[in-house]
Amino acid sequence: MSTHAPATEPDQDTISHEWLSWTRMADFSDHAPPLIVGGEGPYVIDADGRRMFDGVSGLFTTQIGYSHGAELGAAAARQLETLGFYPNWAATSPAPVELTGQVTALSPERLSRVFFTSGGSEAVESALKMIRLHWLGRGEPLRRKVIARRGAYHGCTLGALSLTGIPGARAPFEPLLPDVRHAENTDRRNYPDATRDSAWLDATTAAIERMIVAEGPHTVAAVVLEPVQNAGGCLVPPEGYGARLREICDRYGILLWCDEVITGFGRLGAWFGSELLGFDADVVTFAKGITSGQAPLGGMLFTDDVAAPLLDGGALYAHGFTFGGHPLACAVALANLAIMHREGVVENVRSLESHLDGLLAGVVDGSDLVVEARGRGFFRAIELRDASLLPAARDAIRRNGVIVRLDDRVNPCLAISPPLISTAEELDGMAAGIAAGLAEVG
Repeated sequence: MSTHAPATEPDQDTISHEWLSWTRMADFSDHAPPLIVGGEGPYVIDADGRRMFDGVSGLFTTQIGYSHGAELGAAAARQLETLGFYPNWAATSPAPVELTGQVTALSPERLSRVFFTSGGSEAVESALKMIRLHWLGRGEPLRRKVIARRGAYHGCTLGALSLTGIPGARAPFEPLLPDVRHAENTDRRNYPDATRDSAWLDATTAAIERMIVAEGPHTVAAVVLEPVQNAGGCLVPPEGYGARLREICDRYGILLWCDEVITGFGRLGAWFGSELLGFDADVVTFAKGITSGQAPLGGMLFTDDVAAPLLDGGALYAHGFTFGGHPLACAVALANLAIMHREGVVENVRSLESHLDGLLAGVVDGSDLVVEARGRGFFRAIELRDASLLPAARDAIRRNGVIVRLDDRVNPCLAISPPLISTAEELDGMAAGIAAGLAEVG
């Protein structure tokens, strides 16, 4: 259990000096932001002592919730007592070696190589460079373009942001990398003529193939996508989408890259969502759930074929980070994975997926504010009819004891992604809090 005595709210002059991520700081010009001081199970505790269900898993991250701090701390302490840090530049240490073995054992079969970073944006940036160097090493320097999808978010470093298909996120930092094209995503409403699932599948995959053909297949390096796209509200692809994209990529000699920063490590009810949904990827990027957020760590998995050109002679992967494969972060990741295995969290998601389906369907049926709920596993979104309702809905739901995330980047949605250890009863309480908050707004 992780507990904390309620703390006093920080002085406004003090709190204003911490600039928060993706936050309109003007919102806190006259009051401090929420101060989270502790947690237990899937709940967090704020400075006023309120216990709230974390319905977004600390940004799709805290797979094991908040009750394992002592065990994770002990793993960190043991690592610090032996080797607190050494860079993985032409050397390594036991913790990243052991973690490499565990991650490759859990990953789809062809993914045999791991490169560690400090987080998701770094992982995406690293994969982008690996793919560029792969094609240079193959003697195909024209293969520089990457096909991404509209509305997708892949990170905030300039390379990752170039892949991101959200105009509002890109605009302040343009011009970005020029060799990225954005094809249509899998939101079924984009294909009004696709009345059958087979027609939906044809239309979504044809959108990718048309882009490849239009650009010239000999200039395309990779297709990148999330197995279930987050921005836009958990856009689940049609059945067979992954296998069809694999066929298209093979036909044109293109790498298939799945960005699993969110969907990896159990979120969809499998260790990797790409495997669950039939994507036979050449590259997979990950972060978040590998440590349940208890230490900053991310990385990419890739095949021997992707690695091959960089194993010849004097070839060099000219990229890296001081803290890549950090021994402390890797030790925490190993402890997190041990807890995930012991607690059976991936199995828990699978067993409760249909129960969560039913709960969210009830929320939809009970509110005129809602368009629909969608997603897979413990990765869900509730789309509202009007973006102007989102702040009031989020705040009302919070008053009813549940934390959700407002997402208005593409469609007006509330992100719902509970910790993977959540029980049926805890999910019942989450759904009740969401329904009560929406009723207040309605």
